[in-house]
Amino acid sequence: MQQIDLVRHGPVVGPAALYGWTDVELKESSPACLSWLSTQSYQHILTSPLERCRKSAEQQAKRLQLELHIEADLKEMNFGRWDGVPFDEQSPDWPEQQQFWLQPFAITPPGGESLIQFQQRVLQAFERHSKDQNEQALWLLHGGVIRVLLASLLDIDLQQSLWLQHLSIAYGSVSRISRYNAQSPWQVQCIGSAGF
Repeated sequence: MQQIDLVRHGPVVGPAALYGWTDVELKESSPACLSWLSTQSYQHILTSPLERCRKSAEQQAKRLQLELHIEADLKEMNFGRWDGVPFDEQSPDWPEQQQFWLQPFAITPPGGESLIQFQQRVLQAFERHSKDQNEQALWLLHGGVIRVLLASLLDIDLQQSLWLQHLSIAYGSVSRISRYNAQSPWQVQCIGSAGF
């Protein structure tokens, strides 16, 4: 049996913005929303290299005396010129950003990556790292990465923007997936849970 807990990082420092590749810090070094992690016994820990994921993953790796695996392809989407810019700032890009939310496959953030490029790199990373058998793994990730993975496992067409707009993956939440063996399909056991 293989099980992966896809856990979103805790709240970050800074105003509301599209934090893709911008390396922002966590509000707390040990977010209370992730306290349930201390009750879990993982055999493998994987994380995005960005601090908001890596910090909590490092704590869990140290607690469990495990090697921490870092995967650059599991970073959040690169929003280019929009990345890290607070929503409340008047921006000439605002009309284009609104169109991006309505038609994410039709608009590529200036200087960033398209949703297709983002989806491809995340799914390739998932294929590379999900081959380990018979272990319980923790993956500390970003909300967009988790949405892309779940959409793929549930065979949801991401060109339907409603999935991206309506699925809430809260800070510190867990989405658990599992499969019996490498020939079995992945099953989604929960989405956006507050923990176990």
